[in-house]
Amino acid sequence: MYGKVLICDPVDNVMTDKLKDKFEIDYKPKISPQELLEVIKDYDVVVVRSRTKITKDVISNGKKLKIIARAGIGVDNIDTDYAEEKHIKVVYAPGSSTESVVEITLAMMVIGARSLYKGMENTRKNDFTKLKGIELEGKTLGILGFGRIGKAIVDASRTFKMKFIAYDPMPVEYPEYVKKVSLDELMEQSDVISINVTMRKDSPYILNDNELSKLKEGVIIVNTSRARAINGKDMLKYLKNGKISAFVSDVFWNEPAKEEYEMEMLKLDNVMITPHLGAQTKEAQKRIAIMTADNIINEW
Repeated sequence: MYGKVLICDPVDNVMTDKLKDKFEIDYKPKISPQELLEVIKDYDVVVVRSRTKITKDVISNGKKLKIIARAGIGVDNIDTDYAEEKHIKVVYAPGSSTESVVEITLAMMVIGARSLYKGMENTRKNDFTKLKGIELEGKTLGILGFGRIGKAIVDASRTFKMKFIAYDPMPVEYPEYVKKVSLDELMEQSDVISINVTMRKDSPYILNDNELSKLKEGVIIVNTSRARAINGKDMLKYLKNGKISAFVSDVFWNEPAKEEYEMEMLKLDNVMITPHLGAQTKEAQKRIAIMTADNIINEW
């Protein structure tokens, strides 16, 4: 046996199947933060998804820790700086949920454009009033963050015959059908904005009042990456005055909401939030589990 693995969040069974021949595994998908602090000292590897946070205190108590694994595509719930300082390897599963995130992003674009959520709410009350939306065809889709997922969203959205612009602060390649623009240009020209960024837990907001004030009237914003990309308090103003016609997001600043601005936002008809479902497909969870297990074995 290589060592002991603690799995702190629900994962596909294929992960334990791949690891069990080499590691002793404890599967505790409902472990509390306090219990984690107490038991982490006994483990060589810890696996988390989104629920569990690997803080500096957890790392400090993990005297035997060699690997911290995130069964997902980002590491913002892990104190990576302190892990590096302690010479602990951090692995994750980039690209494993691209297909599922792309699909939910396209669904959210259509929901925002056609008022589908409000329509379904109304019919549950036996109100069959017709709601008028807009077509995506001919509209400009602005991609904020033109990495693997951003590029895949553009490719999938070509069926809608949209125009495409994109902004990324990193040097990336743009196909001929996507126009590279500045952040200001993206805000000014987009009819629909898809946010697909990777952020650290201490990263500053990308979109504050200054950027949001440049939006077109009636823009739709879809976020399937990180809530922290947007200053929620600033955004609330533009949701209330209608400049943002719809905000459809798979992420929220606090999950569940606890700040006053979050509570107010959730009451608005033009706000539709899903509970972090982007990678919640059977297929994506299996790919994530396989890639994470392989990375643990390879890095041991």
